[in-house]
Amino acid sequence: MASQTGILGLQGTVGGLVFAKDGSVRQKPASNKAAFASSASLARTRENAAEFGLSAKYSKLLRDSLRVAIASASDSRLASRLTKAMRAIIGLDDTNDRGQRVFDSSNSAPLLGFNFNIGAGIGQTMYFPYEVTGNGADVTMHIPALNPASDIAAPQGATHFEVVFAVSDLDMEALTYTNGVVAAPLGILPLNGAPLVNQSVVATFPAAPADANLVVGVVGINFYQQINGKFYPLNNNSTNPLAIEYVA
Repeated sequence: MASQTGILGLQGTVGGLVFAKDGSVRQKPASNKAAFASSASLARTRENAAEFGLSAKYSKLLRDSLRVAIASASDSRLASRLTKAMRAIIGLDDTNDRGQRVFDSSNSAPLLGFNFNIGAGIGQTMYFPYEVTGNGADVTMHIPALNPASDIAAPQGATHFEVVFAVSDLDMEALTYTNGVVAAPLGILPLNGAPLVNQSVVATFPAAPADANLVVGVVGINFYQQINGKFYPLNNNSTNPLAIEYVA
């Protein structure tokens, strides 16, 4: 938008003319989509644009599939960080030509450990052991032992915690997803509560995921403060970690 910088001065675009700070005036360049689509000199640009656009779609698909878990643990740059990670995985495709490379589930290992909330890390919050494994239509998180008093670094003001576990089966070609159903989560527990032993939380899909699909499991923890019998999320979720701990 143009803005007046003096009695006669203009800065910005007016009627197809660009007024620069130094007082010069030039014509606004016309958009030429046809040249972009066919020019040999812009081949690399077209390839990069195609793969970046696909990475953004993959990123959105994953975020949409896990939006309930992510809503409690994410940062303002999550979308761009996840798109960058997807772009790197597309670059591992050694079958298709540049500009036509796609996500291959066999290359999904770099997603392991991806942190949805850059301000809160699992390694600095959750000190109890856990393992996530898949078998057919089930993905299971097993916790051998958890002592809330010593195994969780809770932020000031927290009275309770909730272990988060969610899984999603993504068809990266059709850009669709199916969520696993967790029938018996651990629920919200007191930080001064008794230790837990041999706890398993199972997420079940309607059917075993296809081999070509991407299956993602996330683990995290939400903190709450109990006041008058109600649980309030702590610090606008800024202290809640969430990370990808399983891919298949």
